[in-house]
Amino acid sequence: MRLIIDHQTRYHYADVVRHSTQYLRLTPHSSPRQQILSWQLELPGEATCTTDGYGNILHVLSLESPHEGILIRARGEVEIRDDAPEGEEHSLISPLSYLRPT
Repeated sequence: MRLIIDHQTRYHYADVVRHSTQYLRLTPHSSPRQQILSWQLELPGEATCTTDGYGNILHVLSLESPHEGILIRARGEVEIRDDAPEGEEHSLISPLSYLRPT
């Protein structure tokens, strides 16, 4: 099955904000059960891409200029396989992630 995804997140602030940071976990990763055919984020600035302790793709967006709102759009195409083995995604998480101080 193929899914077409188009998601928007809109922030609107009552007053002008001089600085904001968003931690975005809006990008899926390929696995035995899903293949990412295309994906893009539309952001109001440059974002740094990294991976969090759970293996999620993480974008950090920092806006340094005054703004009253933010529009974030994530869209793409994903193919889902119903016949893939269950549970393989969870084996990617290292148990060491749970030993980090919070």
